[in-house]
Amino acid sequence: MGFLDKLFGKEKEVTPGGSPIYRYDTPEDCGLRTPKESGVYAPEVEARFEELFPGRESRVLHEIVSDLVHVDVHVMWPTEEQNFFVVYTTGMSDLPMTPDPSIPPQDRKNLELAELFLFLPGDWPLSKEGMPPENAYWPIRILKFMARFPHEYHTWLGYGHTMPNGPDYAPLDDSVGFGGVVFSGGDGRLGRLDTKDGRRLSLLHLIPAYKEEIEYKLKYGMGALMKRFQEQDVPVILDPDRPNLCPDFKEILDS
Repeated sequence: MGFLDKLFGKEKEVTPGGSPIYRYDTPEDCGLRTPKESGVYAPEVEARFEELFPGRESRVLHEIVSDLVHVDVHVMWPTEEQNFFVVYTTGMSDLPMTPDPSIPPQDRKNLELAELFLFLPGDWPLSKEGMPPENAYWPIRILKFMARFPHEYHTWLGYGHTMPNGPDYAPLDDSVGFGGVVFSGGDGRLGRLDTKDGRRLSLLHLIPAYKEEIEYKLKYGMGALMKRFQEQDVPVILDPDRPNLCPDFKEILDS
C-alpha cells in the first residue's frame, strides 16, 4: 500500500510473500465532511493506555478542523522508570474501516475498528504547552494522516500492512531515511481492546521503516520481517537514527 502520493488504481495484487497490494485512485474533492460523531471509543482507549502506562502526565493535541473523523493525538510523558513518550490516537475508530470483502464476514467485522500508537524517546522535544516544533512533529503528522487514510480511501489498516511513502519511498521527514511505515500489533492488551458495546478494536503499532525493509516484507512476509527485527533488536521506541536492517535487499515489488 502506498500513501501521500495520491496514485493507485483499485486493483488488488499479491506479492511473492503473500501480501496483498492495494492501489487507490485519488478521491474526489468533496469539500469538508464534518464528522457526525467524535470520540466514540476515546474514554475506553484512554483507560487502556492509562492502565498500561500508569502514573504519567498527559495532554491531548486536539484537532481544530476535522474531515470525516475527528482525530486527536494523546501524549503521555516519560517517567523515571520508563523514559519514553507514549503517543496514540483517538477518533480513528469513530467510523468503521472497509476490510477486504474476501475476508469472512465475522472476521471482517473484527477488523473494522482501530487506533494507532508509537513510542518516542524521552528526550524528544515535546512541550506540555503549544504545538510541538516542526522537527518533533513528523511522527504525530504520520499518525494523524494514517488514522484518516482508511476512511478517505475506503480501505483498512491491520497487522502486517506496510505503506511506502509514494512510489519512490520519499523520506517521511527531511531528518530521517524512513520511506514508509509498518503496522504491528497482537492479541495482548496493547494490541486489542474489546469495547463495552461488544466490538473489537485493534491497537496498531506504527513503525517507521526503510524502503528495503518494506520490500523485504513484501517478498518474504511479515513473519520474516518481524524475525529480522527481533534478531537485530530493532528498538520498540522510535530511533530516528537506527540502521536499515535490510540494507542489501534490492528487489522492487510494489512498483
